[in-house]
Amino acid sequence: PTKSDHRTEFRRVGISVMCSLLATGPECCMQVAFFEGYSCKKIAFRAVLEEELLRAPCATTAEAGPLVDQLLALAAESGLDTSILGGKPSPSGHAGHLLQIFVRRDLVDCLCYAALPYGEIDKERMPLSTWLSGNNSFGYGQARILAHPQHFMDPEAVKMFAVSADPTFQDNRAKFQEDLQKLFSESLHRLRAPGPQHRE
Repeated sequence: PTKSDHRTEFRRVGISVMCSLLATGPECCMQVAFFEGYSCKKIAFRAVLEEELLRAPCATTAEAGPLVDQLLALAAESGLDTSILGGKPSPSGHAGHLLQIFVRRDLVDCLCYAALPYGEIDKERMPLSTWLSGNNSFGYGQARILAHPQHFMDPEAVKMFAVSADPTFQDNRAKFQEDLQKLFSESLHRLRAPGPQHRE
């Protein structure tokens, strides 16, 4: 279907990727996007985040908004740019992040497919494993990855490395993740505590 990766169902399980750190297209030039950030602008990201917190479930309807406010406050303390959520920009003004994903060779065609912009299948580069193993330039071309928990939680199947353009957040990443885990743990503990619950 047209623009398939703009569908909510895809965004819950799929990752849009370029095939190389040095890729220049289509749509996204990695060298530029790393500093400036790259995202679809026609999404109400805060509303999406609140909805996902309810689906998790990490919060009740009444708690979702305040929980996002707490997330934004943690982000501000760590230097994470959240301007797209209505929060503060990063100290350096660099909003980009780079997530490098390595998928074990025998799982590539199970989890990935070659894609055109917006997620339609690029039939000329399928199967993706064959194209990646061939004598081809990775400087141009997109793919989509299914973020299957069974494989993404297995370090022998998928490995990931992250780096942020803003040096403040890069230095504070580990502490931010610890604080985030603590915040979610406290929220889940409240929801699971004995007594009447009022999920709306």
